Amino acid sequence: MCGASRGPVRALSSHDRWPIAGRADELGRIGAAVAAGCGVVLTGERGAGRSRLLSVALGHVDGSQVWLAPFDLDGLPDEHVVVGIDDAETLTSECAARLHHLATAGRVSVVAAVHEGVWVPEGISRLWLDGLAERVEVRPFGHEQIAEVLRARLGGEVDTEAVRDLGMLTAGNAMLLRELTEHAVAEGSLRREGGTWRFHGLFCADGRIADVVRVRLGRLTGAEAELIDLVALAGTLCLDTLPGFEEAAEALNRRGVLTVTSGLHVRFAFPLFDEVVAAAVPELTARRLHAKLAVAGQAEPPPPVRTLRPVRESRPLTCAAEPYALTTREREVATHAANDLTSKEIAELLVLSVRTVENHLQRAYHKLGITRRADLGAALAGAAPPAAAVPRQPRGTAS
Repeated sequence: MCGASRGPVRALSSHDRWPIAGRADELGRIGAAVAAGCGVVLTGERGAGRSRLLSVALGHVDGSQVWLAPFDLDGLPDEHVVVGIDDAETLTSECAARLHHLATAGRVSVVAAVHEGVWVPEGISRLWLDGLAERVEVRPFGHEQIAEVLRARLGGEVDTEAVRDLGMLTAGNAMLLRELTEHAVAEGSLRREGGTWRFHGLFCADGRIADVVRVRLGRLTGAEAELIDLVALAGTLCLDTLPGFEEAAEALNRRGVLTVTSGLHVRFAFPLFDEVVAAAVPELTARRLHAKLAVAGQAEPPPPVRTLRPVRESRPLTCAAEPYALTTREREVATHAANDLTSKEIAELLVLSVRTVENHLQRAYHKLGITRRADLGAALAGAAPPAAAVPRQPRGTAS
């Protein structure tokens, strides 16, 4: 036996309110394979939508022919049946081997979903290696698929920039796209204007969307927690200048949290994490990490700690830092803004969301002790020896 319950089941239960969209190719391949008496193994990263595809595909199979795990292999009927298994990597080796034997004998067609990048029992992996199942990779959504999914969920046209920004923040991950969209609709940052849905950037990165990111990050070691805070503050982090985080970076990269670019630079695989994690870093922790980044040459140093005045002379305590407390990313954004680029233009130039740009600007204002964009030039000039001006790029030009 491979499970406690037994018997035919029509389909996986689902409380997902989102209609299936953007997966016509995958559904077509699954349907064709099952119709031909072949199995299917769905692979993909966490949150790619494998379980949803499995549910929809099995829902189109005659209910009398579908069995879902947990099940009793000894109780299978004599006729050919389709066996559906989610998270097939969790099966025991014995159970996977029996499934492979039954598939070889023509008794079952296995339709399974497995998490990409993890160990899979040999009996499951041999299904596609032996031609008993087609391996279908569930990839992140592309631009057109994101537009299709959003139109299906929101019931109307979606602005092209909203599609781009939501796709950029989630890197096309189906689960993150769903959660971010629901969060943005609830807070009003994604709203219908003149018959078209437009996204105005995250107003806040807390609540359920923060919970989703925390779950996706998983249980963190002390080094991993500090590393993700550093990445959130720096945007892109060079590991060569921060020794001691190699193992943490490797573990986070293996889990799909961090991605590696040239020269051992790491950043979040999903830019949404940048906004959520950065928003949750306590101010004193941020000061300490800014200092660590400054020593590594990846940020300007924080201001010296000020001595509090005696109580009798107390005045409102200002937390505004000196100009040289800016991180590399904050200074980059502020310099572009001082050169009269709009937040939208800066977002396009740096491949950020507009809201992320505005968050960086607000933190820069706070540290520089100003409140207006018009004062950025003078404030930045007083921070340190003048840096080379960042040339303004014409609207619509690529970089």
